[in-house]
Amino acid sequence: MRVWRPSKLTRDQLEERRLYAQQLLATGEVSSKAIAETLGVSESTVRTWKQRLRERGSLQATRASGPPPRLSPEQRTQLGELLRAGPLAAGYPDARWTTSRVREVIGACFDVWYHADHVRKLLHQLGFSPQKPEQRAVERDEQAIQTWVEQTLPRLKKKVEQGATLVFLDESGFSLKPTVTRTWAVRGHTPIITAKASWDKLSTIGAITTSGQFLQHTRSGAIRGAQVVSFFHHLLRHVQGEIVVVMDNARIHKTKALRAFVEQQPRLTVEYLPPYAPELNPIERVWAYVKGSVLGNFCPKDLAELKGRLNAAWQRVRSVHLPQRLTHAYCTSQT
Repeated sequence: MRVWRPSKLTRDQLEERRLYAQQLLATGEVSSKAIAETLGVSESTVRTWKQRLRERGSLQATRASGPPPRLSPEQRTQLGELLRAGPLAAGYPDARWTTSRVREVIGACFDVWYHADHVRKLLHQLGFSPQKPEQRAVERDEQAIQTWVEQTLPRLKKKVEQGATLVFLDESGFSLKPTVTRTWAVRGHTPIITAKASWDKLSTIGAITTSGQFLQHTRSGAIRGAQVVSFFHHLLRHVQGEIVVVMDNARIHKTKALRAFVEQQPRLTVEYLPPYAPELNPIERVWAYVKGSVLGNFCPKDLAELKGRLNAAWQRVRSVHLPQRLTHAYCTSQT
């Protein structure tokens, strides 16, 4: 009765079989026919193995090294520096690195012309990946932002250690127009979502705290100075002890009414973020989470339906403990 063998062996199995044949051949006591029958190969294969043993001394597989790299290590380092300098520095009119542009740079600088698919592989090897840029205002004062991070933030962290609660406050708008996000669909058939063209919207003033709370007021239309003062009353009712509110420099955050209110509250102080630095306010990630994960591709028929969806969004924000996670990460990483 014949022994069953798989019809196709893996590379490792083929290697193991050859090395076992090498052991049998080395003894000189087993005939080629017996080896062939034992390993399930032809006698001509065994003769080929014998010849390889005489010529190379081993049946171990040799790995092809492939063609030598067309860019030297020094050239690859230089290319990485060129790419990190950005497309504008390379003479392109916008800040987009595409594979065709990178291919042009390699060809112009090193006289080496790659296929676009290999350019992608090369970019990954150099530590690059396709990313959506983060938009930042030209008016940003990077020095002021750095100073705030190095001087103001440590002082705020010390207040937390002493028992104070940081409250990160901001406003966001939610329109009847949906946030369009990616979805699975039949290849070649772009999905369609039908939404109202109305600009009617709801506005939310919200806050997350270092104690893990999320608080919000949502209303039709825009948030005004009076709503900010009302929300500060809301904060004092729901957050105990010393409170430090961290917010941006919007006009509604600097009204006379708000300043007067803060001066009358002994346990309440305000710290302003540097202008045009939304990345320093972790509640921005709450808004991004709600718009992408909860409202993505959602097409409300009216403001009432939108508000109902937002109410569900606020519950989800609390259930996943997003405020606590964000503020904890903020207080441990922003240094």
